[in-house]
Amino acid sequence: MGRPFNSELEKLQSTYQWAKTQVVDEIRNELLSHYKRPLFIVGSGGSLSACYYIAMLFQHHGMMAKAITPLELFYSKEALRASNVLFISASGQNTDVLFGYQTAIGYEPNRIFSLCMKLNSPLAKLARTVSISRHFEFNLPSGKDGFLATNSLIAFFGIAFKALAKDYDYSKADINLNDGFIDDHRDFVSKVTPDYTFTVLHAGWGQCIAIDLESKLAEAALGDILISDYRNFGHGRHHWFDKRKVNAAIIALITPDEKEIAKKTLALLPADIPVLMIETTDKTEMASIELLIKSFYFVSSLGKIQNIDPGRPGVPDFGSKLYHLNYKRFYKPRESRLSENKRMAIVRKACVSSFENLSDSDKAYWVKSYDSFINRLTATEFGALIFDYDGTICSSEERFTHIGKDIAKYLNNFLSKGIIIGIATGRGKSVREKLQEVILPEYWNQVVIGYYNCSDFGLLCDNNLPDKNLEQNPILNLIFERLEAHEFLVKLKPELKPHQIIIEINDNNEWGKVRESIIQFIIGLDQPNIQILESSHSMDIIDQTFTNKLNIIEKCKKMTAERNLCADCLCIGDKGKWPGNDYQLLSSAFSLSVDEVSAVNNSCWNIANSGIKNVDATIFYLSCLNFNQKGLILNIT
Repeated sequence: MGRPFNSELEKLQSTYQWAKTQVVDEIRNELLSHYKRPLFIVGSGGSLSACYYIAMLFQHHGMMAKAITPLELFYSKEALRASNVLFISASGQNTDVLFGYQTAIGYEPNRIFSLCMKLNSPLAKLARTVSISRHFEFNLPSGKDGFLATNSLIAFFGIAFKALAKDYDYSKADINLNDGFIDDHRDFVSKVTPDYTFTVLHAGWGQCIAIDLESKLAEAALGDILISDYRNFGHGRHHWFDKRKVNAAIIALITPDEKEIAKKTLALLPADIPVLMIETTDKTEMASIELLIKSFYFVSSLGKIQNIDPGRPGVPDFGSKLYHLNYKRFYKPRESRLSENKRMAIVRKACVSSFENLSDSDKAYWVKSYDSFINRLTATEFGALIFDYDGTICSSEERFTHIGKDIAKYLNNFLSKGIIIGIATGRGKSVREKLQEVILPEYWNQVVIGYYNCSDFGLLCDNNLPDKNLEQNPILNLIFERLEAHEFLVKLKPELKPHQIIIEINDNNEWGKVRESIIQFIIGLDQPNIQILESSHSMDIIDQTFTNKLNIIEKCKKMTAERNLCADCLCIGDKGKWPGNDYQLLSSAFSLSVDEVSAVNNSCWNIANSGIKNVDATIFYLSCLNFNQKGLILNIT
């Protein structure tokens, strides 16, 4: 099993150079766009050290991040809903990472990310089953690692560095081993024997290397190893060298930040203890990569004195069985009389981390509320369907291109049966143009659009709308002028419409820097009837005297009456939680959310499967609708 470790080392530089050429803009944007939420970074075996490195990179961006194993993830499940999760796996196929991913889906974190060095892995296939996921995969040119993680680890470090390091010219990031390290580590290895215990001292960018050394020495049976940061070592761990120094040695991982503390610490120890200093002159995020590569050469030399090739140390039969142990059956979800969908719908509505966190009285309240809502919903026939646009029938990826084929097929099918379709959007004519591309012309007079948060209405067939000649709202005009005159941290792109101001910025990842200041600035203007609404890509300022998404319900009911259809309307949107721009629409009696829900118990429920959101959730709802003589009936089992 495996391949010679030296052959792995020969590929390190080419793997590192390959990593430098990879396009990582999407990885960076996706990971950093959710910066306000904690991040769990999950990996097993050799990949765990990459998790620690990425955690450090995130912490340098001011984000809370923690590296854990898949089993630790299971025991952290109560914290998942409020967090993001990133899985790191070279092959994307081991039992542990797939178990961890399935655990995460069941608790529906904010987002699930995964990074893999193999194309079309089982992990990739699993990621494609949920909407909250984003999978990134690469075709590692060095191929599969030997027994120990080597080239895949360099690839993970290199790609993570390129994506997440702050203000670093990656084109100049090269590794130099010609600093005496080769001679130093060979001299150190000559002083130790196979029965030595190695204590690895670390701090900062050396932590992930200490984790990797522990992994490699243990997995290849090269030696006992203890790890500690420089100061925790002083809290009793140094005592090992008093009682067992005959067979004890130190490996000190040193960047310029640790040079002084390492020097003082080592000077206080007995002089006859063998010490290997693995150093770098780089004090940036690049330090970890240099230390990692140097540590590989130390592992190789340690293997030689024991006649063990770290790349193929031999695996006993019980070891293979342990690796493939299908342990997920030991951690089955608790038996419950409630369906998984029902439990998740209540978790979303109650805004808790898991159903078990509710008290018995709270459970009874929400179960009763859910049942009442579902019974009312499924007992009603709908002559009209009303949708939000962005995030509901059009994904963020499709926003400037087209509406997906699946959504278009459902819309045309319902329209062919005479059903009325309403679109309540914060946008203007672009929505009409995109709908006209996918809805058959013979149905255009059955589709009503509420432009600019339903301040202007028209049928899909009316190309003269929205009306550009409407009189400007004087209050909104004042707010618009003040916004343009004020200097915000991030450059705003406000656009004035007759009854709405649309605020966008160039980079949506920057909203966190400016969102609260915009809201407080507008509130400070103290203008009557002004409402601030938010969508997935913009902020809308409306005058509630003229603008309310609920207005579209009356428009649709009038159209259903003209066609002798059932009068009730089913409303579907994504931002049902205030100040989301669908909170008014989804306050109606028959309303479903594909993402955020309000706290009100009799409307705005999200009853989609775990991990299914936005357009995928809309498709799920539409798949549950059946035709009746005068409308549609929702069939939710």
